[in-house]
Amino acid sequence: MAHSVTRGERLSWAAPEDVLAGSGLRVAPLAGAGNSSVHLEIRLCELPPGAHLPSHLHPFEESFYVLSGGASVATADTGYRVREGDYGFAPVATPHAWRNDTDGLVRWLEARAPQPRPIGDAHGTYFAPDHAFPATLPEPDETDPRRRYVGRFSDDDMAPYGPLTMPGYHGPNIRSISIRMLVDQLLGAQHHTLFMVEFAPRAGHGNAAKEHFHPFEEIYYLLSGTALGTLDGEQVRVSAGDLVWTGVNSSHGFINEGDEPVRWLEVQSPIPPTSDAFFFDDDWRGIE
Repeated sequence: MAHSVTRGERLSWAAPEDVLAGSGLRVAPLAGAGNSSVHLEIRLCELPPGAHLPSHLHPFEESFYVLSGGASVATADTGYRVREGDYGFAPVATPHAWRNDTDGLVRWLEARAPQPRPIGDAHGTYFAPDHAFPATLPEPDETDPRRRYVGRFSDDDMAPYGPLTMPGYHGPNIRSISIRMLVDQLLGAQHHTLFMVEFAPRAGHGNAAKEHFHPFEEIYYLLSGTALGTLDGEQVRVSAGDLVWTGVNSSHGFINEGDEPVRWLEVQSPIPPTSDAFFFDDDWRGIE
């Protein structure tokens, strides 16, 4: 089965190869067709002060999580000033744009699904010249019922550690975990989810994530801590800045042997079914 690990210290930054080349945007691929993925594309993006991404749209969803810095983002008829901890989403064929009107670099993790592909001679990204930033750009407010496409994550959002409960699975095989959904169907996504995951310190074997597999792909972008993963039988240690990709039916599990929490951003694509989304190796081995 397929899996890959991309190390944070080995990233390769370059301008994009589509119509956004020349905008000042730089991207570092983390997962995609080059890793045998067929459902998604994950990359880091950064935009220097004074640069902007012109309004564009494409035949895939795109979500982001701001890792550092700040910028202004316009999606459809909305616009917001975003900063570290903010997240957002552009549906299929929805015009959106970025503008860095701060004095520092802005960097974000970006997820795209379905996986981008060329259409004819184009790269699948098209300018949207009639789209513009609105005059007013508030910050995301989770209590504003008019809020669309964006949100703000806070450490206070993380629930106490416990067994996993989320669409597709709840049960004892994944423990000592806290999750906070960011981009999902509630926000309008149809092809992927983005959420925050944290494992408690000293969550060892039997008390973290037992080995399992899915009918969808996943990525884990480490934000803090160090995790020990078992990927199709291979043991791999990953730390902040690293990314793990697991393909459909790839067996994987994680523990946290350290004294600090392990936190990562996770993406799933396609969106998991509402049942039978997780299959645990040990459960099936026990059937005679």
